[in-house]
Amino acid sequence: MSTSQLLASRMQTVRYMHVVDLTILLFDYGLTLDAEVSLIWDSRWTFSKALYLMSRYSPAFDVPILLYYSTVNNIPFKQCAQLQAASSWGTVFGIAVAEAILVLRTYALSGRKRGVLVFFTTLWIIGISASIVLLALFERTVTYGPPPSSFIPGCYLVEGDVIYAGIPFIIVLINDTIIMAYTLWIGLKNYRHTRNPLIVTLYRDGVTYYLILCAISALNVAIMLQAPSVTAQLFNTFLRVIHSILSTRILLHVREAKFRSGETIHGGNSAVPRVTLSFAAGHYTDGW
Repeated sequence: MSTSQLLASRMQTVRYMHVVDLTILLFDYGLTLDAEVSLIWDSRWTFSKALYLMSRYSPAFDVPILLYYSTVNNIPFKQCAQLQAASSWGTVFGIAVAEAILVLRTYALSGRKRGVLVFFTTLWIIGISASIVLLALFERTVTYGPPPSSFIPGCYLVEGDVIYAGIPFIIVLINDTIIMAYTLWIGLKNYRHTRNPLIVTLYRDGVTYYLILCAISALNVAIMLQAPSVTAQLFNTFLRVIHSILSTRILLHVREAKFRSGETIHGGNSAVPRVTLSFAAGHYTDGW
């Protein structure tokens, strides 16, 4: 196989992956639409509802852009850079919102301790700020040019320092590890014997969230540091999509758990669940 054929094959793999990303997103949307309509749409507006909607629907902006970027022929180089930048910034935004949901979950499990909120919010701000700076540096190194083969559609990235794009994913992984360590600690300390369905849901989803994202993040960083530039960002969008799916399911599962427990409040013209968590430090009630 010639070099150009090998390159075309690798880029075809990337395009297939982008199609997979969009398919997973649409499939999950179909699976959870009924729950979203009954548990989210008619509920009163809260901070968690706003986070849910942003995490749920922001991929509709950047995932199709990346699919267009990688499949359409004869895109001007300048437009390629603009499309890539739009997709990358959309990924940062989406992951930031998903991480904010994880911070909210951790805050709830702590019994609304202010120190926990301040610490993890500060950690979140530092991580997002560093990611924004690193992405801006990456965008300055990006160069597009004509593909070496006519069999290669879409934009062709000639040059780009992927280390700047890889470090933000390492930062997310570190943040998630710290959150999970705290989650396990407080669980062993306060909730190891609880059968509260809300606590069980929050822990189950948190552990699942971490294990899945840890595996994908590690694979993504390894590929970005070792693979050729054309396939270096193979799992970036996949990771972004999984962040959206898992973070929104955390909120849906919490509301479903409350609905099953029979404790509801009225918002608008329909009954919507309200989370009530009992902690050793006191009673926490918040509209999730």
